[in-house]
Amino acid sequence: MEKSQYVLEMKNIVKVFPGVRALDGVDLKVRPGSVHVICGENGAGKSTLMKIINGTYVADEGEMFFNGKKIGSHTVQDTLNMGIAMIYQELNPVLEMTVAENIWLGREPKRGKFVDYKKMYRDTQTLLDKLQLPYKANQKMYELSIAGHQLIEIAKAISVNASVIIMDEPSSAIGNEEIEVLFKQIFSLRDEGTAIIYITHKMDEIFRIADDITIIRDGKLVEEGPAHCYDPEKLISRMVGREISNIFPKDSTVPIKDVIFEVKNLTQEKCDGGRFRDISFQLHAGEILGFAGLVGAGRSELMRAIFGLDKYSSGSVYIEGKEVRIKNTRDAINKGIAMVNEDRRTYGLILERSIHDNISLVNMKKYTKGLINDKKISKDTEDMVRLLQIKIADENVEAGTLSGGNQQKVVLAKWLTGDVKILILDEPTRGIDVGAKSEIHKLMTEFARQGMGIIMISSELPEVLGMSDRVIVMQEGIIQGIISRDEAQMTQEGIMKLATRGVKR
Repeated sequence: MEKSQYVLEMKNIVKVFPGVRALDGVDLKVRPGSVHVICGENGAGKSTLMKIINGTYVADEGEMFFNGKKIGSHTVQDTLNMGIAMIYQELNPVLEMTVAENIWLGREPKRGKFVDYKKMYRDTQTLLDKLQLPYKANQKMYELSIAGHQLIEIAKAISVNASVIIMDEPSSAIGNEEIEVLFKQIFSLRDEGTAIIYITHKMDEIFRIADDITIIRDGKLVEEGPAHCYDPEKLISRMVGREISNIFPKDSTVPIKDVIFEVKNLTQEKCDGGRFRDISFQLHAGEILGFAGLVGAGRSELMRAIFGLDKYSSGSVYIEGKEVRIKNTRDAINKGIAMVNEDRRTYGLILERSIHDNISLVNMKKYTKGLINDKKISKDTEDMVRLLQIKIADENVEAGTLSGGNQQKVVLAKWLTGDVKILILDEPTRGIDVGAKSEIHKLMTEFARQGMGIIMISSELPEVLGMSDRVIVMQEGIIQGIISRDEAQMTQEGIMKLATRGVKR
């Protein structure tokens, strides 16, 4: 039999969930030694197809071939043994275990009947050093950031020596320096003959690393071909089935009004976490204030403290000129502050509850006058589903069953139904496709027009530049500079210089 030119083939794959035909006759052909990018909007079926490949889901129809051999029913462990590894979009590290234990979980090296811990820790440190990751094999996972968890998951996949590695949004939670480490490893693996299946919504990544592209829309294969046959405009139109004229629709005519929010000398000492110090800034009504910096700069920690998730040691917070003390999230919500956290699964959603329940939980006072007004909740849920184009069968679907991007939209929706003056968005479009990004950016502009003050943390510099009226650049817990939209320094290079201490205050 003639050897297949593809390391992996999927033919006519169909997958049906209750009320949703997630995949409808999808094909995929992956060449060895190539980076194959899967493109499509949230809910298009990309992650579902990957989970069928690795054995998490079972296809209702269709065939899978690996190195030319037809593969029947298979489990996650079966595919791992075959040489197919997957990095999931949503991470589930065992936080109380060490880095080494997480990397080798379920396949620990043995000496006789016992785990060979000496070898496991030695091999792990060798791997971490090879990948230039600044971690120790014996560190507990809870000591690492979300970006750290993502990088360890990447190291785990590489440690398998797989011939196919599936990467579902691997760069969504890591900064530019870590992305460079990731891409270096991808190119090295590709040169060694490994096939990389890569899912991302970032256009710059696609055209930097892709050899081949497959486009899926609404569970169906749209087209496939070499990456050099596409440009961003063509790819976006194929993905969404319509033209997207402006991904960053920031309107410079939106009036910037009085100061609505201010912090003075906010500091978090070591006893409270110690991630930022002497932070002072103002936010105006109608303004979108961007926060930029490398991973570990302290941006998220600062916002967590402002929102009452963590403590700050000293400093003052003012809303509309009046000093307030925010001891917890309820205080923040009552004062009109809302926060969309970067870790939606831990802090943003109750995965086992319905969309209806998730959207209503933080605003229950609004819906309760003696009895809970379910009709009002359903009406607001329906409006938000339509406004944000959340792909669900109905409002009773559990949040945990949605794609990552649709989960993020639900998190945003639950806050937008409340009385919000100050909206903090920590990576608001992480894991969200280009069409949905445009819609969320339009909403941000509209909320600013209505007088809301918006703080946006983003690791995507084009988003920071495209949407911000001013940008605050942090580095190692301090503010290195504040750049206005009309300044010459308002460029990717200007921001990165500040973020890496290339320019002193």
